[in-house]
Amino acid sequence: MGLSQLVKQATRVPDIAGHTANCLDLLLTTDPDRCVVTVSSPLGTSDHCLVKSVTSFSPPDCDSRGERRIWRYKSADWDEMRHFFASYPWQQVCFSSENPSSCAEAISDVVRQAMEYYIPYSDVPVGSSARPWFNADCAEAEKRKHSAFLAWVDARDRKAPDLSSNKRAFNHAAKSYKKALRKARFDRISHIGQKLSAQPSGSRAFWSLAKSVEANFCRPTLPPLVRPDGTLAHTAREKAGLFASLFANNSRLDTGSSTPPTLSHCGTSMPEVRIRNKEVLRALCRLDVNKASGPDAFSWMLLVLSSSFQEKAEKVEGNHGRMGMTISDKLQSGVGMNMSTSSSIYAQSVSSINADGGSM
Repeated sequence: MGLSQLVKQATRVPDIAGHTANCLDLLLTTDPDRCVVTVSSPLGTSDHCLVKSVTSFSPPDCDSRGERRIWRYKSADWDEMRHFFASYPWQQVCFSSENPSSCAEAISDVVRQAMEYYIPYSDVPVGSSARPWFNADCAEAEKRKHSAFLAWVDARDRKAPDLSSNKRAFNHAAKSYKKALRKARFDRISHIGQKLSAQPSGSRAFWSLAKSVEANFCRPTLPPLVRPDGTLAHTAREKAGLFASLFANNSRLDTGSSTPPTLSHCGTSMPEVRIRNKEVLRALCRLDVNKASGPDAFSWMLLVLSSSFQEKAEKVEGNHGRMGMTISDKLQSGVGMNMSTSSSIYAQSVSSINADGGSM
């Protein structure tokens, strides 16, 4: 197959003196000249080294952290935003192209422009506090572990007589690093517990801190299930086994010589999609503003609180029958592709711009 293995040194370092380090983490490639491989000390409590590969055709990572835009909807000027939507020349935007996707992108640009004008926002760095418990002691222990790892690798490459002592020094530094991590996590949890005990029970500050702490823990979707013998199934494996046995006991399917039934063709087709202005407005008013945004990155709250711009958009006049047919075809194909509601809301908004309140 023409594959080359580029990792040439041991990547698993056991913490037992009698065990030998082995190369277990491999990097196979068909173009070894473009790859540069480096092996560093293990991360955290792992006993596997960090294998890093840099390829020459990879784009440079200008900003690995990135930013996230936070919108402050409570401080928004909704009246001015509605006035902006009401006075905007929607006819030039909605019918600028015969492609519904292009029209949806144009409408998204207008909505995003209004958001930047009338909704305060801030750009927050992402990933800056991924490990808030990582203190100076952890950083110092990590530095000692990495230095011991480099000394052991150098002694192994030189086949120095003090190879065993360097290996023991690295194992000691790795165990000290694990202890420092455990202590730092325990100290932070204790600090949060002291802050919770200092807050009045049931106060806003208490619940705000409690919810932020609770968000760091995984919660199962299904509650514990009761087995036939009365015991509880807690883990995911136990719940899956209980469901499998329950379905197997209730199954009446004959898997012997039975053949799947033949379904006759119904001979019908999907009726024409009809979208009315009142139906779109009713759907917007029923949106749950607490749900996450869709692929368009717009919050449901924005659509609900500024939904009156669709009422003003009814004043747009012009011949858009051909546009309506195109959007209707787009929606029909979207139903077959399981198009998400969020990504198709703009197609619905464009199709609802009908001067007489009729349907397409």
